Amino acid sequence: MSERIVPTTSSTVWTLAAVTLKRLGRGKALWIGALIAALPPIFAAVFSATRLHTRHVTPAPDDLFNISVSLLVILPAMFVGASIGEEIEERTSTYLWSRPIARGAVLAGKLCALMPIVILLIVGGWYAGVFIWAEAAPSLASCIALAAGCVATSLVAAGIATVVPKHGMALTIGYMLVDLFIGAMPFSLNELSVTNQTRELANLFGGQPAIATPLIAMIAVSGVWAAVGFVRIRRLEV
Repeated sequence: MSERIVPTTSSTVWTLAAVTLKRLGRGKALWIGALIAALPPIFAAVFSATRLHTRHVTPAPDDLFNISVSLLVILPAMFVGASIGEEIEERTSTYLWSRPIARGAVLAGKLCALMPIVILLIVGGWYAGVFIWAEAAPSLASCIALAAGCVATSLVAAGIATVVPKHGMALTIGYMLVDLFIGAMPFSLNELSVTNQTRELANLFGGQPAIATPLIAMIAVSGVWAAVGFVRIRRLEV
């Protein structure tokens, strides 16, 4: 009798990542996400058209950055939350679920495939928007800040989706709306807001550059949700 070959954790992660990307390419979510991510350049184009006959020049596109930050409410939930929730609910990767592999590989594979998509869409939309608005590239700090916000929010979405798979996308959007509201409050509670820390990390609103504090706060919040996700998915029944 031949021995059953057990796939390694890394091969499982990349297999599921490839399957996830293949499914994404066949569906409409990617096109819808791209349309949503186009809001900053659309807004910038409209603004640029209205100021053609004025001499007003905006020194820093703060409003445009706020639009990009607002996309953190939708896109991670749409891609990460919905995909992980569907995977858990429907067991679409039956082969992987039935093998004696590390269950966390399922979650890691989804994140490896979808987080770069979220980053590309949101940071790409921000870059295009600033280029249209100011005819110049955005600061590196703002791009890194948005990328960090994408990673943190994706981990939050993953954690929520493992707790309530059926409503992962909706609950992630609800959670991030609360996060956005808390982040706008002038109280110390806003330190727990991923969206607020994204703004702080970008440093578009003046003041001294802040790097360590926003990063620590984002890692702490997203780390808790990531831990919840990996613990939860290990306890799910096949």
